[in-house]
Amino acid sequence: MSHVLNRIVGSFPMLIIVVVLTIANTATNVCAATIFESGTLGPVGIAWSDFTSGAVPASTISPFVFTGVRFHLDQPAIATQVGGHFAAPAAGTFFGAVVALDDSNDFPDSSDLSTPDVLGHALLNFTSSSAEVFGVLSLSLDTGWYALVFGSGLYGAVGSGGAPANNPDIGEPTYIAVHPGSGVSWIDLATFVTDLRFVVKGTIVPEPSTPALVVLAMLITLATRQSK
Repeated sequence: MSHVLNRIVGSFPMLIIVVVLTIANTATNVCAATIFESGTLGPVGIAWSDFTSGAVPASTISPFVFTGVRFHLDQPAIATQVGGHFAAPAAGTFFGAVVALDDSNDFPDSSDLSTPDVLGHALLNFTSSSAEVFGVLSLSLDTGWYALVFGSGLYGAVGSGGAPANNPDIGEPTYIAVHPGSGVSWIDLATFVTDLRFVVKGTIVPEPSTPALVVLAMLITLATRQSK
């Protein structure tokens, strides 16, 4: 009988290692997901002339106007792409930046995105007719409030275009905008701008399950008692 108990006790370190690895695997076994989307993708392939004529409304994305949206994360995540539905008169580049916010009413700390609350950015390419496009980044995000801001004139982006307002809003996203360098602060676009498609893609990082943590605690306690 004592021989059997010794074998069980001797296996505790290995059991602990197995449980730890299981928990670590749970935490890193993230699922690909759309972390946030402000609207459902509407018709694409729209010519720029339809925007300039007013046939299809759009919000400006340029060195002179940055447009963004607030979003909230309920779980930690790793952002891998930002993008959405955009259009331009010609091919060009623009940026998508993720900015940390204090709450649902907060704005980025700077109009030119020069402050540390800007966590990361990606470069994207306008196409000559409207399309859904994305840029790549790698950014770990905790739970909380953020802004996804698109513009140009920074990070090497030099293009100008717009975000078509033909993508039905999901819920009630709060869009924001600023004229960088004008001395005018960020503003809420409220009901003046709706139906944009701004997207954050990546992976949600699940927390270790409670049962796994309980088992680990029990094994550590048993191992500690046997070592005394």
